[in-house]
Amino acid sequence: MINQCLINFVFLFLSYVLGSIPFAYIVTKISSGKNIYDIGWKKSSGSNVTKNIGILEGGLTMFLDIGKAFLAIYLAKYFGLSDTMQVFCGLMTIIGHNWSIFMNFQGGRGLASLIGAVLALSPITLFIVLIPTIFFAIIWTASIGTIISLILGIFISFKGGFIFEPVGYLFILSLIPIFIKRLSPIKELFETKGEKKKELIENRLIFDQDTVPPFRLKFLKNKKPL
Repeated sequence: MINQCLINFVFLFLSYVLGSIPFAYIVTKISSGKNIYDIGWKKSSGSNVTKNIGILEGGLTMFLDIGKAFLAIYLAKYFGLSDTMQVFCGLMTIIGHNWSIFMNFQGGRGLASLIGAVLALSPITLFIVLIPTIFFAIIWTASIGTIISLILGIFISFKGGFIFEPVGYLFILSLIPIFIKRLSPIKELFETKGEKKKELIENRLIFDQDTVPPFRLKFLKNKKPL
């Protein structure tokens, strides 16, 4: 029993360390010499690298961020850890990515790491839940699609009562680190008052940015956002 607890702890810690590897920072530094935390929305994410450094660099970053979470769960499976431990290993990679031990607890939003973890647990589920994200990324903003994808992932993994497939628990648990990170930098929220503060919180939670993004498709651009 003690040995198993120790093994579980080691895997959780290693998953956190693996998630903490700041690939966005590394790729950006090697390719451009810049610090990703000084660029764009100042987060260690593949989307930030793609928009402000380059498509190839962003694609590589996303691939590596997906891969580190996939590897964490793959190793947990390979060494016979329970489904519960596999879920928590996936969660720890997301937490590590969002609050990296190597970057003074800075990080990204954890979405690529969540994709990697879901891929390792249930590839079919990943294929289904990515549809809303891709759709909204094309017509408006991926942040809306992400919310729908998270809800969809929880819904399709529901088995009745309070029971879910393992991947469903991962979706539920990942809501916390993902949405906390959407609110960052938290310091700005404390410095903002009144209606502006309310608007800022709503925009960050829903749109993952401080303002409402415009529609991408021309026939939608004249429509007023929700």
